[in-house]
Amino acid sequence: MFNLAKMLIIFIYLTSICCFFITSQNVLSRDILSQNISSPNTPPQYTSPQDIWYIYEEPIEDLKLYDTYTFKDGTLMIWMAFKDKENPSCMLPYFHLRLIERTGQITYIDLNYTFPPEAVCPVNMAFIPLSYNYIMIIYVKSNNGVKGKYGLIINYDSKIISEIYLGSVNEYITDSGISEKGFICIEEHDERGIAAWHWYSAPDITTGKVVELGSGEFSVPNLLSYTFVNSFNFNLIDGGFGYAYILKYDEMGSSATNDPNIQYWKIYVSFLREETYSPTTPSLVDQTTTKLNSIEFKSCFYNNDAGYICIVSLNNTITNKDQSRTEVNYYQLEFLTTGSFVQFGMVPKVISNANNFNLSSLVYGGFLVEKYYTNTNAKNFYILDNNGNYKSGGSFGPEFVHYNMFRRNGTLLGIKKQTGNKLEILLKPLLRLNNQGAEYNNPAIESTKPAVNEVIDPLINEITIKYGIPVRLSTANISIFQLNDDPYKPSLLRQTISGDSKLCTIGSDNHTVHIPIFSSTFNQPNSSYYVVVDNNFVISQERNEPLLGIIKKTWMISTKPFKIGQHSVSVTGLLRLNEEGSSKFLQLNHQSEFFNNIIQEFSKIIPVDEQRITTNGKWQNDPTFPKKVLLSFTINEAKSAMEPSSKTIFDNLGTLIERKRFTALSNYEYSSLIDESASFTITSYFGKFLPLIIIFLVSMIILIILYFLARWKNPEARNIAIFETALIMQDFAVDLTFALLRVHNTPHLIIPNMVFLVVPHVVSLLLAINILLSEVAMNPTFHTWFSELPTLLSICTIFSAIDILAINTLTSNLFGLKIFSAPLSQRSRDIILWGSFINIFAEDIPQLIIQILYFNSVVTYDFIPSLVIISGGLVIMNKLILRSYQALIRWRHRRDEIRNFIRDRRLSAGSIRSLRSNI
Repeated sequence: MFNLAKMLIIFIYLTSICCFFITSQNVLSRDILSQNISSPNTPPQYTSPQDIWYIYEEPIEDLKLYDTYTFKDGTLMIWMAFKDKENPSCMLPYFHLRLIERTGQITYIDLNYTFPPEAVCPVNMAFIPLSYNYIMIIYVKSNNGVKGKYGLIINYDSKIISEIYLGSVNEYITDSGISEKGFICIEEHDERGIAAWHWYSAPDITTGKVVELGSGEFSVPNLLSYTFVNSFNFNLIDGGFGYAYILKYDEMGSSATNDPNIQYWKIYVSFLREETYSPTTPSLVDQTTTKLNSIEFKSCFYNNDAGYICIVSLNNTITNKDQSRTEVNYYQLEFLTTGSFVQFGMVPKVISNANNFNLSSLVYGGFLVEKYYTNTNAKNFYILDNNGNYKSGGSFGPEFVHYNMFRRNGTLLGIKKQTGNKLEILLKPLLRLNNQGAEYNNPAIESTKPAVNEVIDPLINEITIKYGIPVRLSTANISIFQLNDDPYKPSLLRQTISGDSKLCTIGSDNHTVHIPIFSSTFNQPNSSYYVVVDNNFVISQERNEPLLGIIKKTWMISTKPFKIGQHSVSVTGLLRLNEEGSSKFLQLNHQSEFFNNIIQEFSKIIPVDEQRITTNGKWQNDPTFPKKVLLSFTINEAKSAMEPSSKTIFDNLGTLIERKRFTALSNYEYSSLIDESASFTITSYFGKFLPLIIIFLVSMIILIILYFLARWKNPEARNIAIFETALIMQDFAVDLTFALLRVHNTPHLIIPNMVFLVVPHVVSLLLAINILLSEVAMNPTFHTWFSELPTLLSICTIFSAIDILAINTLTSNLFGLKIFSAPLSQRSRDIILWGSFINIFAEDIPQLIIQILYFNSVVTYDFIPSLVIISGGLVIMNKLILRSYQALIRWRHRRDEIRNFIRDRRLSAGSIRSLRSNI
């Protein structure tokens, strides 16, 4: 643990560096400077007021500085190692890395892994940062006696994710310059100039898995009389790679050596970009007729919107009379990514006369020249304008042993020789020749709306960026993140849009880009957000060159407190999976796991407490897209007024789904399977059709009441049978509609529904045929009636297949018409009565059970099944009550007959006795 004094030193530095990275041109507080000056490690006299001193103390004893790496966002990575005391060229086989962010957070990575001897003696290890939270350690090891390069992928929690084989020990491995776009392995070129390459993805955000995205070859132009000499590769700011070829004229193989127009040297450049994974045809960017000894690339770097500048050395032998001397001069070769040549200019002699120097382009214009002294670690540096004129300079003394640079904001970093466990670090901000866009670390940007650190209304519908030059939209993204409350967890992606998505637009001034904001983006009160603009989000109109973007945690925005929203009860919604997701869901043995995983992802993406989203586990096939599955989720009501309402969460999730490819939903394993073409809808279909259901129910009740009144007034009347028949007909209609349009939502109910729909109607049809045939054959009165109306009887037979009670319509005596006055025998009436009882248990009750099972199996219980269950209930109630009445009436009628019969018998006996007495 750090003691209080150590923590105070770190706090002072981190406060200073944070201020510096925001406005590096501002003079720092005199109190901080005086505190540094009064420290035991007094800075030498060449420090300036803008310099920042920082002391890092390593908590693990005997760890020594090995190397450093700087991120464009201001993060410093310090590689610490245990040196091998017996062999200075070796280290002990462990890995220790420290990440110091400009916000003050320090992450310690101490890997519990022992690297093979080939990797640590001599040291054959390196590392490159990949996407957020991942690092790849590159090392050499032997496999079956063959040495190769391997990549060990770890996260910031010191956990090993995977190991991959990268290639031979001569492979050149580098990141793409944009961590999210992965890294590339380039083999050493052969004698023909061909170099194979393999482009790998960044680690997956959840699994850390790395896959190969593409592979191919960089091939030198095949020119007669020219031979390949050397090559050089470099990063492009859009995440791609450049590859330069140097070719020399073969004088031995040609007879035209005296031709003054022969180009003895040619330089070609090819470009490799993401998604194409095929290098462009090499473009000629320079050639010369001078017979140089050699041409060699020193460095290549991006120069704002002017393209790329490569520093090349030209080795030439100059002969003057009988004397000759070798001279090395340095030139700037400028070209565009289209392959167009811009210029070839000589670096000033005052620079190139040094034995050891570096020259690089600065983001804010001009060049940085770093000169190193012989036999010492000291160095001087100079700032030159674009014409090579001196503007400012500085130096690091001989006590410094290691250097690095934060190139994006122009800051040099020097580290003194380690004393004990302490590293003393000096940060020197460089002069900015152009201070436009300083708050964005981007000289191409004039302003933004909202501005940096502005407090915004969360309901804003767009943000804007104004550039200093005319621009066009390109293919890279602009993204908005929400800062996580836990600084050790990644920020939350709220939305991301590419420039060519057609959602972004450029104003009539050709300088201002308008970016739409989704309603789900700034959805948290009192929260901090930041906007990241990737390189190549826009390109310059004049040169078609990509422009720099805005790095993370630079364009900061915060939201106002929200007004307390109106309380809303729990909301149940329905979303649809795409075909891939539906197939995956149906193949799972435990579908509850799918529900749980997608709820966990929702809680991270919205974000909201996981307990606010639940599910009853219901699902069904979409009636309109049978290959897609519908899932049901419930947004539970808020427990306090400080939480967002269920309707607010529902709306946010709906927007996220609608804009899935622009939000974090597309980045997660399960939420990416949602079909964005179907919105997240509330499943209150019953409420939607409630008026229709009420009208239907009231009409059926009126119909039943009229029927009962008619029966009560005249139990023997049959002219009201038409009411019962109408009720049966509409019940059959809704049953058939359900079978045709809804039952396929539940495949396990299809067969039972068909059985209990078809079989009872077949039985009713057979009973109807038996009744009518027997009446025709055995009832002369009915035969006479039938002979006059044969067509009506056939129609009635067909309708009787719906329900045997339909035959009662023939005996209803409706309106006194003869066609409704069929004289049925009592036997036929008994068959109709008991047939209707059988139909209750063979059709009506099973159909009601099927509807209950359907309700428990689907997530959308709409108008049609609602009518089925209401109609079925009414029919069952009607049949049971009326059949009971009929049975009661028949029983009373039989009782009266028996009484009359007995009474008649008694009267007859008394009469006989009376007659006998008279006689």
